[in-house]
Amino acid sequence: MTAVALLAGAVPAGAVGNGSGGSTEARIVKGPDEVLLPVVGRFAGSTVVSGTCGREVVYEDGVPVDAASPIDVVLDPGHGGPETGSVGANGLVERDLNLIVAFHTKLALEEMGHTVALTRRRDLHMPIRQRTAIARALDPRAFVSIHHNGGAVKRSEMPGTEAFHQIDVPESQRLAGLLFEEVQAVFTGYWVPWVSTYHQGVSARLREQRTDTYGVLRMTRGIPSAIVEGLYLSNPPEAQLLALPEIQQAEGKAIATAIDRFLTTEDPGSGFKPEFYDPHTTGTGTARGCEDITYTEPVEITTGFTASEHADLLATARSMGRSVDWLIRFGVYTLKFLGDLPGAVTVVPLAEEDRPDAYGPVTESVTWDQAEQVVLVRMAEAYGLTRTEVQKLATSLMVFLANLPPTQDPA
Repeated sequence: MTAVALLAGAVPAGAVGNGSGGSTEARIVKGPDEVLLPVVGRFAGSTVVSGTCGREVVYEDGVPVDAASPIDVVLDPGHGGPETGSVGANGLVERDLNLIVAFHTKLALEEMGHTVALTRRRDLHMPIRQRTAIARALDPRAFVSIHHNGGAVKRSEMPGTEAFHQIDVPESQRLAGLLFEEVQAVFTGYWVPWVSTYHQGVSARLREQRTDTYGVLRMTRGIPSAIVEGLYLSNPPEAQLLALPEIQQAEGKAIATAIDRFLTTEDPGSGFKPEFYDPHTTGTGTARGCEDITYTEPVEITTGFTASEHADLLATARSMGRSVDWLIRFGVYTLKFLGDLPGAVTVVPLAEEDRPDAYGPVTESVTWDQAEQVVLVRMAEAYGLTRTEVQKLATSLMVFLANLPPTQDPA
C-alpha cells in the first residue's frame, strides 16, 4: 500500500483507541502485587491491558483470572494515593481506613462462602474509570464502594450513615438499603456525639440529565452497585471510634452481612429517601497525576532501509528540524490519526505484495515504552504487519507528506 493510497482514505478506521480490535479469552489478569488489570485485547500477538491509571499498556506476563470461577462480590476501597479522602483530627486517613474495612469485609464474606475481589489491595492511585473497568470485567453479582464521610457539623441522636444507589435500579436500591441497615445498626450500639446531614439514609445523588453523580455507580450499570459511607471522620469523636481495630472489624462484618443478605434473601433494606440533584458535586478519582508502574520494559524496534530510502529519511528529518527517531514515531501516530478521522475506510490486512520491505541494509531503531507500544501493535494488527514493517510504512508516509508540492493559489 502506498502513501497515496493511505491519504485517499484506505486507512483502518478506529484501529487505535476504541479497544475493539483483537480478542483474548481472559477478561482480566493479575499483575504485580495481584493488582487486577482488565484486558483490552490482543493485537499483533501482544496483550493490551488497562493499567492501574486507566491507560492502555502492553503487558504480556499477567496471570489470567479464571473466567470459570466467577466472582460474587467486588469491593472498592475508595480513594488511594494522593487522593486521601477525609482525614480525622487524630490523623486517621480515609483511604487507609477504607482499605482496612474492605479487608475485614472480604474475610467475612469468604467465611460465608462468597468469592470476593478488591479493586485495590494496597495504597494505590486508581481513577474511577479503572475501578469500574475492573468491576465490568469481573461482572460480579454485587459491587460495593466503601467510604467514610466528612463535612457534617450538625449534631445528631444517631449515626450519620449514608448509602447511595444507582438511579432507577431496584436491586441497587435494595443493596444500598441493606448496607445502610446493617452499618447503621452496628454503630447505633455505641454512643458518641454523632453528626449527620439531611442525606443520612439511602438515596440516589443525581446530576443533570438525571444520571448518577458518582462515577462508580454511573459506569457500572448492569451490575447492582452501591456506595456506603460509614461515619464522619471529620467529627473527632467518630474518628476516635473508627481508629479502634474492633470497630473496623465490626464495620467490615456489617457490610459483609448486608451483602450476604442481598445475595441470599429478598430482604428489602430500609432508610430510603427521595432522589436529589446535586449539580455542584465534582467528586474525586481522576487520572490526573497518576503514574503507572512499569509492567513492560521499553522495547527497541529496528527497521531497515535502502541507501536511497535512508537518504530521503535523513533529508526529511533535517527539513523538519527533527530527529529520525521522532519522525518514525510521529509517522506511526499519524497512521493512528488517519484511522481516527471521520469517514475513514476500514481496510483488510495488506496483501503479501503490498507489505513494505523493512529489512534493508541501513537501519534505524526506535524505543517504545509500554504505553507507546499500544499504538504500534494496534497498527500492526490493523495492517497485518510486523512492528518493524509498521515503522517502515509510517516512515514512507512521512517522507511522502513532507515532500508534497505546495498548494497552488487558484487566484
